[in-house]
Amino acid sequence: MDILTRTILFLALLSPAAANSQSRVASLNLCLDQVLLQWAPPESIVSITWLSAQDQYRSAPVPEHVYLNRAQAEELLPLKPDLVLTGQFGAQRAAARLEALGFTLVRIPDAYSLEQLQVQLQALQDTLGALPALVEQRAQLTALLAESEDKYQQKEKSPEQPTALILSANNITYGSGMLEHQLLTRAGFRNLAAEQGVQQLGRVSLEQVVALQPDLLVFYGGDQDFAIAHLAERHPVVQRYFDRGRTYHLPRQLGYCPALAAVETLQQLKNKRSDIVGKE
Repeated sequence: MDILTRTILFLALLSPAAANSQSRVASLNLCLDQVLLQWAPPESIVSITWLSAQDQYRSAPVPEHVYLNRAQAEELLPLKPDLVLTGQFGAQRAAARLEALGFTLVRIPDAYSLEQLQVQLQALQDTLGALPALVEQRAQLTALLAESEDKYQQKEKSPEQPTALILSANNITYGSGMLEHQLLTRAGFRNLAAEQGVQQLGRVSLEQVVALQPDLLVFYGGDQDFAIAHLAERHPVVQRYFDRGRTYHLPRQLGYCPALAAVETLQQLKNKRSDIVGKE
């Protein structure tokens, strides 16, 4: 941790806004559940959605005292939360009901890009106070993006940049206009899907993967989630990517709560790029 980050964290601990994190907080949103479980004091959490207790989403222990709600306003009434968090679009009926009953409710903006992620993290800090882990996450994201901007802004689509291709469920790949694309390009990769004209989501066959010859294959989701992963592992050409360490798995959490996964993912992709360039 650098001196700047340590200073920010120290000031955050002294900030009066940190007292907000001790409020009784409830969440009606899966991502916000995860934010509370990982960044907020456990004693401040009174309720999260039932999804966060499921194995496919569980990323932190759920304290025994926390009530698992199904986004119904009536469930939160006896809990008397000081603050209720929800996303922009989900649980709208419950949110409106709680607001009508006088509860303090804050809609945290969703994040589908790095720019929106910065706005989301700011909104979380404005709402929850300067939680140390939240402040650190914002500082790291800002530093990584500034470094990427300085280093790669002049090298867009440069031949020296290694190439990458994302493979997801049902042969889906990610092109321009997606957070995943931004992470690749900010890490110093050329996204071959975007260069093939894919905007947002598209499809790619195993034959196309072999023909494009990306320097890095990026898998999204577990191997059990999509057939192409199994085909890739059996294909003699693509198997070389595994043998040479030219693969990377995007964390599942990036898809539903990038606030908790984007910084680590960007750093790991940057490290992967350095690894690849160093071996060339």
